[in-house]
Amino acid sequence: MGINLFRMYKNSGQQREIKDVFYLILLQGLNYVAPLLVLPYLMIKLGAEKFGYIGFSLSVCQYLMLIVDFGFNLSGTKRIALVQDNQDKLNLIFSSTFYAKLGLLLLSFIFLTILAMIPQFAIYRSTMFVLFISVIGNTFLFVFLFQGLGKIRVVSVINTISKLSILPLTFWLVKGPADYLTAAFIQSMVSIMAAVLSLLVIFHNKWVTLVRFNITAISTEIREGLPLFLSFAATSIYTACFVVILGLTASPTEVGCYSATDRIMRAFLCLSLTPILQSFYPKISRMGKENQAEALSLVHKLFIFVICAMLILGICLFSCSFWIINLLGIGYKGTENLFRIMAFIPIFVGIGGVIGQLKLLALGNSNDKKHFESAYFIACVVAILGVSLLSALFKAEGTAIALLATEITVATVMVIFDLKRA
Repeated sequence: MGINLFRMYKNSGQQREIKDVFYLILLQGLNYVAPLLVLPYLMIKLGAEKFGYIGFSLSVCQYLMLIVDFGFNLSGTKRIALVQDNQDKLNLIFSSTFYAKLGLLLLSFIFLTILAMIPQFAIYRSTMFVLFISVIGNTFLFVFLFQGLGKIRVVSVINTISKLSILPLTFWLVKGPADYLTAAFIQSMVSIMAAVLSLLVIFHNKWVTLVRFNITAISTEIREGLPLFLSFAATSIYTACFVVILGLTASPTEVGCYSATDRIMRAFLCLSLTPILQSFYPKISRMGKENQAEALSLVHKLFIFVICAMLILGICLFSCSFWIINLLGIGYKGTENLFRIMAFIPIFVGIGGVIGQLKLLALGNSNDKKHFESAYFIACVVAILGVSLLSALFKAEGTAIALLATEITVATVMVIFDLKRA
């Protein structure tokens, strides 16, 4: 499949992006080798209950990362890609986005403190605060700057180094259920190390200079990121909130089984889809201003490739579900159906990702951004209704079905909005 992708674009002037895709796939492969080894280890050593503590707390912290990112990884990426030759504008956009992220980090900590006071979440309190360290690290990673400057390889190398150097400590320090806080701390330190390396690279290369606080410029970045933030807030309903809602109706063991399945599925999904979207988003954003037809042609070819890749991934997840459960151990026995349900999810995520990010956002106008936002609000309604009903009735399996229904909704609505703009 990789050979076909290269042949598809070798004469189209996209060699740099193609190389980035394969480079990122290689790096993402290394990136996910450690987690895919560590996750089963944690699932086995901690057991479903204590892994449920981590799974629940990670979902909460994903919400907080969403607040801090505020859509900047797309809005900031596009704005930086368009002004990268103007150092003054580049410095202003970077600085304003950074100041905005710091303010949002403070709001996130306040939100976490309030959440930790809720009696139902008391058993997760310590784990949530330990994993909040990862939110701090994520604040200083500046993915939007690397992507906008076309330096996505660099941030991928940083993430790879951080994960491969920190996560192996899990095998040394985590020996049983009592070590769940140690496991959470190791997860958080990956983000801290990535942030430190990110800052060193940025200032060593003098890509940007931090300028003084400018409330008008900060407001501009917030306005640009707001539609995307609202969209991703809706998206998080079924990436993070599903686990939170399940935690209200099910035991930590049930939460652990669902979290384990979901994270394994998403690890493979990110390995195969994320490199393509990250590599081509800045390029297509620039192409859209110069040659809309050529940009659309490239997106259509990418769409075909992504669908084929997601179909293969889904078949693999469905076929290997029994083997994966046997590997995890007796504590996860009976969760094969979760893998079989989630095996259908990647193809719909692929459809929604390519059409939403590479067409409606990268090539679209302000109206298309509203459509992108609307798609996720519609899906949000489906998600809340679905998970509230099905998780109460069927626990983890019901939550997985609600997740699949939500992804189908996203893909369908994205296609409808795309057909309207054609």
